[in-house]
Amino acid sequence: MTHQASPGSPSEAIFRATRRYLRAYPSAALCVGITHRGEHHVQALRREGTPPAAEALYELGFLTQVFTGTLLGLLVDRGEAKLDTPLKEVLPLPLLPDEVAGRITLEQLATHTSGMPYDPPNLRTPQRNPADPYGHFGAELFGAFLRSYHPQHPPPREYAESVIGMGVLGHVLSRRLRLNYGHALRDHLCTPLGLSDTTAVRLSEEQERRLIPGHTARGVPVPGWTFPALPGAGAVRSTVPDLLRFLDANLGHRDAGLGRALRLAHEPRVEARGMRVGLGWNITDVGGKPLVWRSSVTGGYAGFIGFSAEADVGVVLLSDHAWSFLASLRKRVPVEGPGFALLDGYLR
Repeated sequence: MTHQASPGSPSEAIFRATRRYLRAYPSAALCVGITHRGEHHVQALRREGTPPAAEALYELGFLTQVFTGTLLGLLVDRGEAKLDTPLKEVLPLPLLPDEVAGRITLEQLATHTSGMPYDPPNLRTPQRNPADPYGHFGAELFGAFLRSYHPQHPPPREYAESVIGMGVLGHVLSRRLRLNYGHALRDHLCTPLGLSDTTAVRLSEEQERRLIPGHTARGVPVPGWTFPALPGAGAVRSTVPDLLRFLDANLGHRDAGLGRALRLAHEPRVEARGMRVGLGWNITDVGGKPLVWRSSVTGGYAGFIGFSAEADVGVVLLSDHAWSFLASLRKRVPVEGPGFALLDGYLR
């Protein structure tokens, strides 16, 4: 259900938390949602121009990785994979010939401790389009990376985010489920949880009309990013209402029998830079209470998703604007600040 603004309402909290962001990105179409004890509050905002529709679709970018981590949790819960399953058991020769690379486990891919680089070295080709940096990276280049990957040091390594690592994980899970990534996500997570607008496959005509184009921080339209060979790293698109339903499941409401898999995904496993890391999720302690979250910036979008099980609250922010030059230098995802502020308000 969606509630209108009222004195002391969650909508007022949203306005307060997002005021600074909207001043910095006045043309951004920002959609924000809160689920608290199973009740949903959605607010669409824009300082200059018409606010987006509450059901607008956005590119999730690297928020996709919480779904990939949950798919891994599902396979582990069903006994169809183990966290310590090495790649050599799931990728046949000659696809991954290096013995050291073959020792990388599924858990290490999901927690970014595999040692794989952020991007594959063969990403930069004459066909590369900077506006869609992974769009040309298809099956041929993906196979070439795996065949040529020879790590200098054995895993596990220190935490370092890896787009190619999460892409490899999505590929492995797809092989295990005998479905492409988009259909695996649909059949095993989205359909059971009622996430009809969360997808990594081609949008319907009706969904295409609701997809908001991405923009630079200055409001210049840019193409969306595509991930033909690495969908598990960044290919999902969704809406705030759908992501609130996903958070409800993570909080134990209407989990459609996926509760154990969801909990496996946000269980802390690795220490990293003042936080802990689960399967696609980050975990940060605020006031002694764990907040489970993930943020993302791509060429034209920014997003934040997070929750506190102790407060029974979850927050989603999706924007059609990427970060500013200053924010990128500081590696600060613009919507993280209001996201944490909203969650913190429920912890007090």
